[in-house]
Amino acid sequence: MSKVIAVTGATSGMGKACVEKLSARGHKVYGTVYGIDMDPEWKNLPYTLLPCNITDQASVETFFAQVKEEAKRVDVLVNCAGFAFEGSVEDSTVEEAKLQFEVNFFGTHRMIRQVMPLMREQGGGKIITISSLAAQVPGIPYQGFYSMSKKAVDGLVETLRFEGKPFGIQATSINPGDMKTDFTANRVRAAAMTPASAYYQESMKSVDIMKESELGSQGPDVIGELVCKLVDAKTLKPKYFIEPKYKVLLFLMRFMSNSHLEKMMESLYK
Repeated sequence: MSKVIAVTGATSGMGKACVEKLSARGHKVYGTVYGIDMDPEWKNLPYTLLPCNITDQASVETFFAQVKEEAKRVDVLVNCAGFAFEGSVEDSTVEEAKLQFEVNFFGTHRMIRQVMPLMREQGGGKIITISSLAAQVPGIPYQGFYSMSKKAVDGLVETLRFEGKPFGIQATSINPGDMKTDFTANRVRAAAMTPASAYYQESMKSVDIMKESELGSQGPDVIGELVCKLVDAKTLKPKYFIEPKYKVLLFLMRFMSNSHLEKMMESLYK
């Protein structure tokens, strides 16, 4: 059965994979566009792209008003928009850290908060949020604020599962590990993360290890395929993990002390 689906971050990476695969399955899909000009050629796409800045309340309201006016409902929200910020805790300013949270956490919250009344009115819906494996492991060195933002996203989804249940609204998070997308090239670096920083050499090594892992990993289509399955699923689990190796790791982590987990993370990114 065709559903009306809103997807953030629809012009690249996982968001683009989602809008393409969902529309190919016959769903009516609306995707958000931010940071690039609207292309007239997009009118020929099998899905609809609309400008929307998830860090701006008025922009989010306008987006959902347009969707509701045309489609009358929103059955599923898929939160894909986000970015990674790199820098040590000391090198990162409060303003830089706030931007990381403004997009990854508050932007996600803003979209959820706006769609909830629509879903309550229509008797239910689904909210699928792309989080990260970083939310499940100790803070990644020199990418701590990204890790923190995703831990916060997971907590938001966990709370939403309880609060949405009485109204037929289901929520889940997808926690992928490394993915080969333009997410890697679009990382934002702390302004103070320069050769003058006491953390520069170690931070460069750590971030380079992460980038190499991402570029050698699978592409975002696997996320698009999973989202398609979840849209049609009767019930949503609290979380979904993608890569078998990380599923094994998460299982083993149950039996590790905090000290062992810390040493494991240190060894991975040195």
